[in-house]
Amino acid sequence: MQKWIALLCLSTLALLGSQLQAQVNQLPAESTSHVYRIGMPLVHDGEVTARLWQPLVDYLNQQQSPAQSFELVVLDLQALDTALDQGELDFIFTNPSLYVLYSYRYGLSSPLATLLNKEQGQSVSQFAGIIFSRADRSDLRQLADLKGKRIATVSRQSLATFQMQAVELKRQGISPTDEIELLETGLPLRSVIDAVMSREADAGFMRAGVLEQLQAEGLLEVGSYKLIGSQQQPGFPLMTSTSLYPEWPFAALPHTAPDVVRLVTASLLSLPANSEVAQQLGIAGFTIPGDYRGIDRLLRDLRLPPFDQQAIFTLQEIWAQWQLYWVLLLIGAAAFLIASILILRHKNRHLAVSQQCNQQITEQLRQNELLLNHAQHVACIGSWDYDPETGLFNCTEQMRLMFGLSEDQPICLDDFMAQIIPEDIDHTQQSWNQALAGQEYELDYRVRLGSDVRWLHEKLHIIRNSHGEMVRLMGTVQDVTDKVEYEQHIESLAFNDALTKIPNRAWLQEQLQDVLQDRAEQPYSALLILLNIDRFKTINNARGSRFGDALLIAVGQRLSQCKLFGVEVEVARVAGDEFAILVQSDRLADMQVTALEITLADHCSQTFDAPFLIDDEPISISISSGVTRFPEEDDLITAELVFQRASMALTHSRLEGGGQLTFFESPMSEAAGYRFRLERDLNRALEQNQLRLFMQPQFDGQGYKRAAELLLRWEHPELGMISPADFIPIAESSNLIVDLDIWVMDQACSLMQQAKVMGITLHLAVNISPRHFCNQAFVPWMKAVLEQQGVNPEQLMLEVTEGLFLNDIDSVSAKMQELRQLGLRFSIDDFGTGYSSLAYLKRLPVSEIKIDRSFVQDAPKEPDDAALIEAILAVADKMQLQVVAEGVETLEQAEFLKVRSETILFQGYFYGRPAPVQDWLTRWQENTLQSCT
Repeated sequence: MQKWIALLCLSTLALLGSQLQAQVNQLPAESTSHVYRIGMPLVHDGEVTARLWQPLVDYLNQQQSPAQSFELVVLDLQALDTALDQGELDFIFTNPSLYVLYSYRYGLSSPLATLLNKEQGQSVSQFAGIIFSRADRSDLRQLADLKGKRIATVSRQSLATFQMQAVELKRQGISPTDEIELLETGLPLRSVIDAVMSREADAGFMRAGVLEQLQAEGLLEVGSYKLIGSQQQPGFPLMTSTSLYPEWPFAALPHTAPDVVRLVTASLLSLPANSEVAQQLGIAGFTIPGDYRGIDRLLRDLRLPPFDQQAIFTLQEIWAQWQLYWVLLLIGAAAFLIASILILRHKNRHLAVSQQCNQQITEQLRQNELLLNHAQHVACIGSWDYDPETGLFNCTEQMRLMFGLSEDQPICLDDFMAQIIPEDIDHTQQSWNQALAGQEYELDYRVRLGSDVRWLHEKLHIIRNSHGEMVRLMGTVQDVTDKVEYEQHIESLAFNDALTKIPNRAWLQEQLQDVLQDRAEQPYSALLILLNIDRFKTINNARGSRFGDALLIAVGQRLSQCKLFGVEVEVARVAGDEFAILVQSDRLADMQVTALEITLADHCSQTFDAPFLIDDEPISISISSGVTRFPEEDDLITAELVFQRASMALTHSRLEGGGQLTFFESPMSEAAGYRFRLERDLNRALEQNQLRLFMQPQFDGQGYKRAAELLLRWEHPELGMISPADFIPIAESSNLIVDLDIWVMDQACSLMQQAKVMGITLHLAVNISPRHFCNQAFVPWMKAVLEQQGVNPEQLMLEVTEGLFLNDIDSVSAKMQELRQLGLRFSIDDFGTGYSSLAYLKRLPVSEIKIDRSFVQDAPKEPDDAALIEAILAVADKMQLQVVAEGVETLEQAEFLKVRSETILFQGYFYGRPAPVQDWLTRWQENTLQSCT
């Protein structure tokens, strides 16, 4: 599961520094200056390392207020470890393996940024290792050939010149500690090359790129070496012998102030690749943090600190150590199996002889059938008889065992009563008194034997003489615990939820009927509250069904502990992530709806403010609620109608965005009817040609039309023009959205052909539903459309929402890559309002992002919205993505965006309202901006 539900906060972090910088600059001038120390491990010479990276420290000092400054501290590994232990450092810039080690020891933050290096003129955030030998070593062709060879390396502690290669050898079944001979040369790196070229070592470990650099400088003869196990990693310009690992991370210590951490992060990510500082450092800047879990696995595989203490045994090691015992165990099991077969064959023969004997005594058993009837009745059943004159019981052995009575003690009624649990004593005593009065009985009661409680069923018979007088009492007692528990289990299945163990919808239905049938109930003295966990599907998809089930159980338990209006509530799970609360109190009848809303909203907030702890991970949720009051005066409503009203109110809360509490009102029934009608008529809209295609153009900063987005409208013959906000969600809930996508794409291709005839190169953006995109037939269909329509794929932009990325990201990426190769481009619509992350942007072939109108609307006046837009623009610029701003409605908004980006495209009422496509085509030749209001 994926571990994160990624939000836009990661992208926002990139340029929040501008806002935080303004706050820092407002600090009083007399504030005491604070120096933040940046620790760095000694690589070569301390002075050389400090001089090499000092420009980065100078750059950070330029970005901060005078009250804050930074200094670089270059330490050897022992001194660096001591400084971290004593809290003398605030930040650390180190190699990935040391970062993982120090994260476990000192609780470092997640990486703030990852170093961007330059390799072969290309910016890369990853590096790798190589294994090389002399070019004339024909005996060394693959990794397996290195077994038993002497290999040169700088140091065992080096990630790029030992640890990366050691993992690759281990994966090939070669122990890097026992099956190769290491020659540790120490620094400089040239000493490893010299050892190989002089044949002192058979092969060498080196960081990828070093040999190419020496060769380019003329310090290494071309063709003098070769790579072993070479491979080409996608997106990496150099040949490698290992997997790719992220470059050096920049991280913070736990005690470092969060505001300073954010400022440093923003400064690092804002460092331009072509800046003077980057050129002095010989890097391409910094980028968003890489995934360092691969380093974690590498250290675990090699059992290096911090994973060197725990012994890890492989199946191969276990077999080698215990091989003799395993063989003996298998031989013993085989012998046992053979013996069992022989014994079973012997018993089968014995059973055959017994069967013949049984046939011989069948006739005799029939003669004893009348006598055995009573014996069969009491077999494994206790029986007793009672003498009214002595008051004592004569019991069978089984009867004594049922009550825990010894064989030799005389038994009276009190001995039995002492074993019956207190709750059942009264009705048992009453039944016994009726028996003494001459009335037979059957009853069930429970007895306790130690910690065990058993259910018993007792049946009493009265023995009378010829005059009808009672002379004895006889009874049988049967242990019916299994039967009772089975019946309780069946009832539990019928009226309790199997997952949460709380009542279910069937139980709730009966409770509602009981309340409505109770004529003594005051009007409006009961509440039915339906609750739904907002975005539960997102949580379930991201973290898995086991995590989602645990959350449902926790919600049910918390609701069951609630009290409302001084009374216990009754809780049920009615479906999926939907729960119900039934409240009955006479106080409700006199309360106004407004007071009830306030009380219930406060209670709901208090109940769900505290996060749930699922698998040791805190998770916070919000709840949508729908409430209805009942019973009503002089109105015979049904339980089903009560539930329907609460469900309508819940639907209204969810449509309002979630986290709402809504009381049922009569207009909600009308809204439900309206939605039902739309759903019914939408199925006929395509057939009856009721759909209309509108277009809204996109302009550049000079006012020229560059592209347009196609928008769908529905012209209902009776209801008029219907908003997409009303009918698109209905289509999304079924496969009807696929039919709409197909129709729009066909129309888009025809429109592009028409524009071509008019001499217009029309670039169109078409929205694609996540349901349609995830369909297995989507890619073949898209290819067929392009081939049949003959349009230029470069003119089509497919707009997808961030919700698409919650599906199988690998499958989504593969489809997008396949379509991108055809020339199609992709845009992320409503960017920043969903659940995508920068990690997705890196993995997906996206060409464009569209800033949601909710950010654009208040950006000129709201610093938060302005910072968000600046962050998005910075990320887009870094990743070379086109940006489209939606909802530009005023000159002030347009000027705000122009100042911050020269390449941004504008879409909104200020530039042009959506209009029928033919209207826009006739105006497309107008290259001067006309504002439409």
